[in-house]
Amino acid sequence: MLIGYTFDEQLFTSEAFRKFQDTFLNKNNGVIDGCALSNTNNSVSITDGWFVIRGALLREQGGTTLNVTDNGYYSFVCEIDLSKENTETSLLQATFKLIKGTTTYPTLTQQDITNGGTLYQYEFARFRKNDAGITEFTDRRTFLNFDSIYDKIEDDAQELITQIQQELQNVEDGSAYLLKTGGTANGNFTFTGNVTIDNLHNSSRK
Repeated sequence: MLIGYTFDEQLFTSEAFRKFQDTFLNKNNGVIDGCALSNTNNSVSITDGWFVIRGALLREQGGTTLNVTDNGYYSFVCEIDLSKENTETSLLQATFKLIKGTTTYPTLTQQDITNGGTLYQYEFARFRKNDAGITEFTDRRTFLNFDSIYDKIEDDAQELITQIQQELQNVEDGSAYLLKTGGTANGNFTFTGNVTIDNLHNSSRK
C-alpha cells in the first residue's frame, strides 16, 4: 500500500515528521534555542527553549527543576519512550528525568526510534551528588545551528566541484591518460622528452 504523507486529504503523522527531520539532520540531536542549565546543591534546572531529539521537535515552556536527594552519579536527560501513549492534553512519550548510577555514570539507552526502536535518552548534563551537594556538574548539551549545516553542505559541494575541475584539467593536459599493455595506435606522434623502448619492431620491414 502506497502512503502519501504530504498530499491533499492525507494525514502527515508525527512518525513521518520525525523520520524526515532525523534524515535531514543526519541523526544529530541538540538545542535550537534556549534550554540554559543551572544547579543548586540539591537540584538541577533547565529554562525555556527548543530542542530536537532524533527528529522529534520538543519545547520546554516555563522551565523544569528536578530535585536530587540520594548520593550517586547522575545523568539529566530527556527521555523519549514511544511505547507510551499520549493524550490530547498530556505529553507522555517525552519527559525530563534523572538516571542514576551508584559507582559510575549510567549507560544511556539510545535506540533508533526512527527505525523500530522505542526508547531514547538524550543527555543534557551529568553530575555527582554527595553529602556536600552536587559536584562535577558538566554541560553535555549539543547544539543544532542551521547556518553551520548549510555551510557544511556548501563546503562539501565546493570540494566536489574542485575535484571535478581538476579531473577536467587533467584530461585537457593529458595527465589523466595512462597507456596500458597492448593496443594499436594510428597516426603521427610527437614526443617531448626521453623515450625508453624495451623492444622495437618495425612490421613494415621485409
